[in-house]
Amino acid sequence: MSKKNLWVLILVVLSSISLCAAQKIEVWEVGYANESINIIKDLIAEDFTPKTGIEVEISNFPWEGMFNKVLLAMASNSTPDIIAGAPDHLVEYGVRGGVLDLREHFGVERVKAVEKNLYPGTTQALNFRGNTFGFVETTGVITGYYRTDILSELGMSIPKTWNDLHSMLPKLQARDMNAGWGYGGINGGPQWGSYLMIKQNGGGWVDGETFKSLLLEPNSLQGFANYVELFTKYGMPKEGVSFQMFKTGEWPVLLDISAFYANVYMAAPEIKGKWKVDLVPGTVRSDGTVSHESFMGGTTLGIARDTKNKEAAFKFLEWYLSDETQSKFVKMVPEKMPGAMIFSGNIKATQALPMPQEDKQKFYEQLNNSLAFSYFPGGAAVQRELNFAVHNVLQRNMTPEEALKIAAKSTETELERKQKEYQRYIDKLTKN
Repeated sequence: MSKKNLWVLILVVLSSISLCAAQKIEVWEVGYANESINIIKDLIAEDFTPKTGIEVEISNFPWEGMFNKVLLAMASNSTPDIIAGAPDHLVEYGVRGGVLDLREHFGVERVKAVEKNLYPGTTQALNFRGNTFGFVETTGVITGYYRTDILSELGMSIPKTWNDLHSMLPKLQARDMNAGWGYGGINGGPQWGSYLMIKQNGGGWVDGETFKSLLLEPNSLQGFANYVELFTKYGMPKEGVSFQMFKTGEWPVLLDISAFYANVYMAAPEIKGKWKVDLVPGTVRSDGTVSHESFMGGTTLGIARDTKNKEAAFKFLEWYLSDETQSKFVKMVPEKMPGAMIFSGNIKATQALPMPQEDKQKFYEQLNNSLAFSYFPGGAAVQRELNFAVHNVLQRNMTPEEALKIAAKSTETELERKQKEYQRYIDKLTKN
């Protein structure tokens, strides 16, 4: 090779490196502790940027106000490259044309390669009418926590079904004990406890194709009734401090979100070895199978339509959501932040959590048996109406049927209004 050609080759390589190094993407995260964001930044600086030349700027925001903040940014064309939000929020952005359909822009194979490593319950919620608007990042699920020492002493075992729990409650209550509910309970998002029971019974909130309420369907009614009867018929407490009641043994059976695990594991060493995590009690269906489906939520990441760095943004998501990166992340969080724990949407990262193997397996089973809240226009209003329905039963002594009729009517009104507002968006998605 001549010296001239060699210099041309060197210049081309240097130009390519310079161009790549100049790439920078911006990420809006939501709901993380600042220390967790710093861990992500360290991983990026140590691995992602040296390998790709792509720099990443991360801003962290609270959940409160995030949805409206993103909508305002979309309206003013000032979005970052990558946006975080709840699963239904990401689909909302996508329906409005604010985030990319990942399949359309990056190909089905690349998208599937990322999705295969993630829990399907949230992945399904992000796929709307053939469009994929994001990937799951972190996840949480309502699961069961059981004081096995107390249950064993009383000759009881972990309840596998709600009927099992019903039969246990009088014996616990006779000893001034009970089963409690944290997240998903009366003061902690009762719409999600209702959702859990409705889904286990084969019911639903809204038909994803017709956007019609399903609250008055027999299975939905049954699931809702099963939920409120835990408090009206079986005497579960309507309030209480989950951590304290579980630690003292007053609630040897507790239903709460997965993040509760870290609280007990790190802050209650005196009960180490005396408790276990297991599936939420299940509902026996007509075919004899038991559904342990639970509410599943978390954060998801999508790419803004206005980004000028589409490929760089997708490369970041491929790297960040990979088995290797997520496993490192969930392992580093409790090491650097004692008492904290991250539940990743990545399946293999569950195995990197600092907990006994038996507990990891139970979380895997619960996450794999659960579905995130699916998108439909006006979803926030419907969640609110189901919350109202629970309180109408418990505070105003309505029957479950009366309360759901009100919720269904309000839901239908909101869905009709939203359908008119969103029809142009839905038609555009269908045509595409």
